[in-house]
Amino acid sequence: MTYVQAYQRSSPYDEDEDKTCKCMLLDVTLPTSYVTGSHLFKFKWHMAVQEVLGFSCINDTRNGLLLAKPIEEAFDAGFLCFILGEDGEHRVHLLDARLCNVKLTDTKAYPWLKPSGQEKMAKESKQQDIMKDVTEALKESFGEIPTFAALRGKLLQFEGDQRPFKRCLAFQASQSRHSALSQGRISPSAIPETDASAWSHNSYLERIKDYLADPEFQYQVGPIDRLDSISELGRLDASG
Repeated sequence: MTYVQAYQRSSPYDEDEDKTCKCMLLDVTLPTSYVTGSHLFKFKWHMAVQEVLGFSCINDTRNGLLLAKPIEEAFDAGFLCFILGEDGEHRVHLLDARLCNVKLTDTKAYPWLKPSGQEKMAKESKQQDIMKDVTEALKESFGEIPTFAALRGKLLQFEGDQRPFKRCLAFQASQSRHSALSQGRISPSAIPETDASAWSHNSYLERIKDYLADPEFQYQVGPIDRLDSISELGRLDASG
């Protein structure tokens, strides 16, 4: 079962759920094929998810977000993140100025793709029926196809009681911010550091440090970089 399927099964029944899915950032219903379940604790780390997060399945609804494909790709590549504010809401922050003028449907302009990847994405995006529905849905909600800049500060939207673990989002934000800083895509003052003041203890921090640094684990999934940035998370809330 995919993350999208797991989330749909945990949500109120919708007879069209197999055809459409709502992006948690855009708050727009889109064709399911254009919405991706983005894992916060990466899918390739699934062998450690029980020990680190206490989940029996990597596709647990607390370990992901439903995002429109271009947003999910930018999120997964570390070009945007969601940061918890003092009001308890997660807002999107861009981690590369090149995204500002890029429209969500402009696949050739995605800065995280290499030339070969751009060509592949451009071909995939020519699924006319799907893209027609996507375009209509976005224009109905935004008046036009939005750029990534139009998403700045936008809140994640949830239906029902399903929520991603805050510690998972904080880990992704910390890693992405560190990567953007090291690559010169943002300045230190551009994006706030992950606020750990509200978290209660560091058991998750210690577990994830141990697992990501373990040689056997790295042998299975490849080397894990930027372990030093994990220290930015501070104390983490065991309840998510």
